[in-house]
Amino acid sequence: MGDDEESKRSKTDYACAGERHYEDASYLRGDGRLLNADHLFGLAVECLMKALLKRFAGAGGVSMRDSGGSESDRLWWDDPHAQNPNKKRKTLGHVNQMLQALPLLLDGRSGPALTEALNRVSADFEKWRVDDRYTDGAHLDLALLTRRQEAASLANELHLHVQFTGKLP
Repeated sequence: MGDDEESKRSKTDYACAGERHYEDASYLRGDGRLLNADHLFGLAVECLMKALLKRFAGAGGVSMRDSGGSESDRLWWDDPHAQNPNKKRKTLGHVNQMLQALPLLLDGRSGPALTEALNRVSADFEKWRVDDRYTDGAHLDLALLTRRQEAASLANELHLHVQFTGKLP
C-alpha cells in the first residue's frame, strides 16, 4: 500500500469479501451465534458467486460496467428475460436477487460440482434476505441454517478450485 490517495481507496473484491464472510460465519456458527452466522453465510455465497460470475460470465454480459457503460463498483449483467430492452442491464443484487444470473456459469459446462453448488445456492438462499439482520431472530430455522452452511462450503470449495486451477470444474 502506498501513501497516495488511489492506493488508499477501497476496491471491490468479491473473492476476498467472500472468503472473509465465510470464515467469520464458520467461526460464529461454532460460537453459537447462529443468526449472524446465517447472515454471513448468505453474504459469503453472494460474494463468492459474484466473483465467479465476474471471472467466467463475461460472455453473458457480466461486468463492472453500468447501464451507461461507465465503470462501477458493483457487478452488472444483461438480463436476457427483460421485457424492456432499455432496462436489460441490471445490477446483480444480493444472493436471493441474483439467482437467475447463476446459470450463466453453466454455459457450455456440465460439471457436477458446479451444477450441485448452483442448485444448492438457488434452493437454500431463495428466501434469504439481507434485511434479516434487523430482525429479532425468531425466524431462524436451524435445518435451513445447516443447509446454507453446506451451500456456502460448496461455494467456497468452488472458489478454491478456481484459485488453484484457474477454471471451473
